[in-house]
Amino acid sequence: MHILLSLILVSFNALALDWTELEEGSTYRINQNFQLTQLERSSSKLDISSGETVYLNEMMGLPQIRVMLYSFTYQNCPGPKMETDMDIIPVQGTSPVVEIGAQLEENCVLKIYIENRDLMSKSLFE
Repeated sequence: MHILLSLILVSFNALALDWTELEEGSTYRINQNFQLTQLERSSSKLDISSGETVYLNEMMGLPQIRVMLYSFTYQNCPGPKMETDMDIIPVQGTSPVVEIGAQLEENCVLKIYIENRDLMSKSLFE
């Protein structure tokens, strides 16, 4: 059973694109579930599910803090006024584990922050 589960995880992760393979103007599917803490109700979470789609609007380097910022339009947004705190999300299938910062801003903008040193690793998208 353990071997079968390992094979499923490896094949699932094989579909994930590296961060450097993402292109502005393209639509991607999220490949893991994660939650973001809502600003209005700090105990409430916004569930973002595997299979949901995002559109990559812009990629921008932030050299002062050695981070790349990816700005997506979140297609399954619950409303244009929804905002979340930034949460740290571990990217499944990375070793050592890569962590990103993620937050949803007004107008359904999903912002993902990743350290430059992790850009060659697997992303959350396929």
